[in-house]
Amino acid sequence: MSNRLPRDRWTEILVSLPVKSLLRFQCVCKSWKSLISSPRFISMHTQHSESTGNYTHILHCSRDYETPYKLLHIDGSFNEFQQLGYPCQFRGRYYEVLDCKGLILFTTDNESHILWNPVIRISLTIPRPRIAAAENKYCVHGFGFDHTSNDYKVLRMVQDIYSLFPVLQVEIYRLHTGAWETFTGADDFLYRIVPNTQAFVNGASHWLGYLKREHMLSDASPKRVVVLFDMCDEQFRVMELPDNISLGWVKALLGVSGGLLSLMEYNDGRQDVNMSCSIWLMKEYGVAESWTKQFTIDLKGWRFGEIFCFRNSEKILAWNRKNGRESVLYDPKTHRFINIGDLGIKAKDYLLSKNTFVESLVLLDKVNSTQTCQICLWKGKWCDSKKRR
Repeated sequence: MSNRLPRDRWTEILVSLPVKSLLRFQCVCKSWKSLISSPRFISMHTQHSESTGNYTHILHCSRDYETPYKLLHIDGSFNEFQQLGYPCQFRGRYYEVLDCKGLILFTTDNESHILWNPVIRISLTIPRPRIAAAENKYCVHGFGFDHTSNDYKVLRMVQDIYSLFPVLQVEIYRLHTGAWETFTGADDFLYRIVPNTQAFVNGASHWLGYLKREHMLSDASPKRVVVLFDMCDEQFRVMELPDNISLGWVKALLGVSGGLLSLMEYNDGRQDVNMSCSIWLMKEYGVAESWTKQFTIDLKGWRFGEIFCFRNSEKILAWNRKNGRESVLYDPKTHRFINIGDLGIKAKDYLLSKNTFVESLVLLDKVNSTQTCQICLWKGKWCDSKKRR
């Protein structure tokens, strides 16, 4: 590294560069590679990308039996996109896809877990969990970032399907340690967690849940709540929903919109006619009274649809089973639906990962520096790293 500028100044310059440039600069000299692949630099770069709004969008399409998984990497304008190759083939059926701060977590029904950074095209296979999900049990996953320890964490929860008391078995995988640890703080947990994709916001994973015991002991519908797990202090908590949503079996999904916890509430449209969806936001985190309805969308008679907010609420992404599972964008300002296919993007099949995504170098420090030169990895080639200065 040049002596004309101090190391801190070089670090400040490099942190502001895009990932693709940094992958090239690793091959300039050993000191640059050491700097760029260091955990401290990776953390600084991720924070800079988030603070400057350096986002892209990820649409993950589930595979059929003949073609592998596909991932579309789309910029904010939707004028360009890149189809990225999937890191490996799963053995088992798809279960969940979660993402957080530049990493994507894939899980399957045969207990496979893979962390993948699609920007630098590096994946990490997680060891098999300790707790088995036997018959009549189901798993719910959480994936998030602990800013106090600068660590990514995977939460795996196993619950009985038919038991009166919803016994919860929990284990946590920490990227820094590379191992699963049994979590003992859920012994008195009485809520049934609805198996659906998490909403990660304010450092916590959120799911819908209800008190299973009350529902089983009476004819009344259970009261629904938001169950959350804080990735920093590793504690479960419960938050209230709006009164007209907390009771009954109205279909609802949690999401994140503009950094706020959001809720998609569906009406009881019979025979798929006049089905609509209302978008709610929790304006003040943790305050039940701050839930505010933003608008209601007429779903145009779709057989089935799921709405996901992203890109600071500028557009809302939806998919349905009509017309070969075509995906659409809804513009809340004009109340218009925009077919993604009309934008030149071929994104049929299920869209699984739909959150705003930030480019990062996370997992770069997990690569053996004696094996791979990252600029060659980007181009899909291998080289002898000893040739570098």
